[in-house]
Amino acid sequence: MSKFFHFILIVATLVATSCMGDGFRSDVTFTADLGGIESRAIADGTTVNQVAWAVYVDGSSTPLKDMWGTMPLSNRQAELNLRLTTGRTYDIVFFAYYTENPSSTTEINGEINPLYYEVSFIDKMVSVKYDGATANDEKRDCFWHVENNLKVDGPINRKFLLTRPLAQLNFGVTESDFNSALGSTFKIEDTEITVDSYTKFNLLDGSLSEPMPTTIKFARNTTPLYNDDYLILKNQSERYKYLATTYTLVNEKCTSNVALTFWDSTGIELHTLNYSFVPLQRNYRTNIIGHLLTNPHLFTIVIDEEFEGDHTH
Repeated sequence: MSKFFHFILIVATLVATSCMGDGFRSDVTFTADLGGIESRAIADGTTVNQVAWAVYVDGSSTPLKDMWGTMPLSNRQAELNLRLTTGRTYDIVFFAYYTENPSSTTEINGEINPLYYEVSFIDKMVSVKYDGATANDEKRDCFWHVENNLKVDGPINRKFLLTRPLAQLNFGVTESDFNSALGSTFKIEDTEITVDSYTKFNLLDGSLSEPMPTTIKFARNTTPLYNDDYLILKNQSERYKYLATTYTLVNEKCTSNVALTFWDSTGIELHTLNYSFVPLQRNYRTNIIGHLLTNPHLFTIVIDEEFEGDHTH
């Protein structure tokens, strides 16, 4: 199963008819390809349906006029055709996200305002919207990439990966833990996650705008515990039922205090689990797994990379 986005960069240099007042031009085609992602509800990136892009020339702090916008993903693909000046150097940014209507995203003065993020190409910033944020919401997923110092000097054929600027935080329980809880009429209905998160990152270099994160509450929402999806980790025979999941904007590596609260089907708050110094890492998944329902002291924290290869700590 492919877990990443491909962007194929093809640059074909034009001939004499391309001669313009500011130099020769090159046709540049970007093809976004989601690859063979299987249909799953958790953590697979399939909720992402639009790509925002912008072009900056020769280190400029503002995008070129009319060289920014969005393109919807159709059948997990999108194509962007540009005409850039041969011999110039460009920074080209991409931000892929979920929007309710990919064909009519609001674009005003270099800003794009989808459901969960605000993209400002003028400020070179993506801001995360946390108002009303809930746990277990796959539509908060997003991907990002920047091609820095791309010099258009002839034919280019290139693939590159979009990666998450986020860490994914998952809570998983063993099937025996799940069955034991059901057997004791301990039926979880909703889960809520509290975790530290930043609110803005720079499109051109990925840096965060705040010195310290903010404690964010991803509010109570229906648990994915009863879905048919499983959290499966490399080199482990055990598989886990998802109890809760969310995405948080983080630095390359950091730690956070984390809390998980759950409610039963009658709306009664059952319990809150607290974890200290939980490691989080950009574009990695932190998995808190074990007997979280019947024996919450039996848990393990496993970090694995989202795209290629797993790393256990």
